[in-house]
Amino acid sequence: MNLDKLYIARVIFKNRILSSHGQVFEDLFVRVMQAYDKDFRPVKPQGREGDKKNDGFNKTKGQYYQVYSPENSSDKEKESYKKLDSTFEELYKYWQPISPIKEFYWVYNDRFQTGVYPSIERALAEIEQKHEIKADPFLSKHLEDAFLSLPEFEIIEILGGHLPDHNYIEDVSITVLGEVIDFLIRGKFNPNNITFPNEINFDKKIRFNKLSKVFATLLRTAFHQDYIINEYFNYNSKFAKENLKTVFSNFYKEAIEEIPDGIPEKADLVFDYILNKARPRNNMAETNAVLTLMAHYFESCDIYEEPVEPKQNSLF
Repeated sequence: MNLDKLYIARVIFKNRILSSHGQVFEDLFVRVMQAYDKDFRPVKPQGREGDKKNDGFNKTKGQYYQVYSPENSSDKEKESYKKLDSTFEELYKYWQPISPIKEFYWVYNDRFQTGVYPSIERALAEIEQKHEIKADPFLSKHLEDAFLSLPEFEIIEILGGHLPDHNYIEDVSITVLGEVIDFLIRGKFNPNNITFPNEINFDKKIRFNKLSKVFATLLRTAFHQDYIINEYFNYNSKFAKENLKTVFSNFYKEAIEEIPDGIPEKADLVFDYILNKARPRNNMAETNAVLTLMAHYFESCDIYEEPVEPKQNSLF
């Protein structure tokens, strides 16, 4: 599946997650996991007995899943904690003698934005210590990762047997780049989370790539907002991070090929090329968002060259 089709599949699937709760979300989770893990077995509720808090498991690996997707994602912390505590105790009591539990996953539809409460993390840690098993949250981003790793025919089948052509979708940005720019524009300023680049590494890379003072200052300033990008990555699937890395790396490669060698200000022209390629419109908000992304990928050496340490001469 090419990148355009995969992105469209991601958009449709993400909307399914955002609009799903309760049994609808559980059914979606089970459908994806059955395709993702051929040893995954859903558990059908049995009258008053229910499913003994087991919504699906892999007997071979000892992996158990319990789905919690309330209609209101802003449910109270105390209610979530009680649900988890009672859920695991009942699951452990019934299923441990049948098939030993090695891993427990609290499947929570956080709708790509909330994660889980600290009390839930603590409860999972207590389960790990008490029962000597792995206990982790399984969030929307994890389900999306599983979905996007499936073969094309499985992805299309889960989405209903049809995937629209991106040429017929209007007024939708068919790139993760547009999505992240929008996230950055809407991001809230938090002085406690401001990120400062490692000045030594930044300066060394700037000098090595021969960037002018103006563009160097733009990168340093933009990197202060890097925490917003990391926030986006924390709540989204690996697809978004890898796609963005590829996008900016390709922009850089294009610029290097398009702009002739021998021009003294080539590094600055490359910078301007990437900026204009990446931003949808030339306005302040979108320019600042793209500069933040450029600083992120400059720091990780996905754009521009990493400084090469000179080889030491040796007499031996």
